[in-house]
Amino acid sequence: MNDTLNFLTDVRDRLEYISYDQIYQAIVDMRDKFVPTAIIKKGAYIDRVRVHKKTTDVFSREEDVSYIHDKEIIKNFIGFGRANKEKQAIFYGAVESPKIKQPRIVAYFETSPILKELEKYHNISELFTVSRWRVLKDIEVVEMIFSDEALKVSNYTKISLEHQMQYYQHLLLAKEYEEQGRFFSNEFARSDVRPGEDHKYKITSAYANFIWANTNLKGITYPSVQSAYLGQNVALLPEVVDTSLRLESPVGIFKFERIDGVNQPVDCTHIAMDLGENNSAFVWQDYKAEKLE
Repeated sequence: MNDTLNFLTDVRDRLEYISYDQIYQAIVDMRDKFVPTAIIKKGAYIDRVRVHKKTTDVFSREEDVSYIHDKEIIKNFIGFGRANKEKQAIFYGAVESPKIKQPRIVAYFETSPILKELEKYHNISELFTVSRWRVLKDIEVVEMIFSDEALKVSNYTKISLEHQMQYYQHLLLAKEYEEQGRFFSNEFARSDVRPGEDHKYKITSAYANFIWANTNLKGITYPSVQSAYLGQNVALLPEVVDTSLRLESPVGIFKFERIDGVNQPVDCTHIAMDLGENNSAFVWQDYKAEKLE
């Protein structure tokens, strides 16, 4: 294992005491960097979810359902995320995977604060808005496909790994590349991050930002922890969203409800077919027919 991986392995469980800049510099210094990539194809779609903090919340513009645009929110409320550093807006969404054909399910699992600690709640409800974004041109992204836990259950990860191995397994540095891939993939797949522990994302956010700053890649895809690694997430820089994605109608509001400890079917309560001029004035209507299955 190279010196950077030794250092990061040593500090991964005490990241609250290690600065982001130290982590980033260690990745800068890492020799023989291995960056596997994948293509999100033109015509594919990405689902994104925004949870309503209050039942009265209504999102009415594209900006409301896209990456965070509000500079005050970014400055004061954005901590480390799986692919973002502090005070950095990133577009998080989910793409279709072999086991989960409706990526909005994965997007909700990843976004909902109550699902992460659902056992605490006997009766609770939550509203969330789902938006779908069409990919206008191929997007090349970093691909995290070496996670030990994901490889146990995800056909997507297994197939992707087999594909990547065709390109690197014959190289002299194949073993070192695999060590790198496994380490960073396992960091993206770590499942021990609790509320208030966003410092545990320092390694992944530094890795993502190093790649974005030093290559032409502006996104990353990785297995969804909250869907038990069966779904697939994507994180994109705002510039990619602005040039390579298009918001499609309809946009929907859904409701999750847990009654007497039993999860109820997830109903669509409102739908916006008309998003207004420049997607700036969603026209919401009652809708009762669709369930998130």
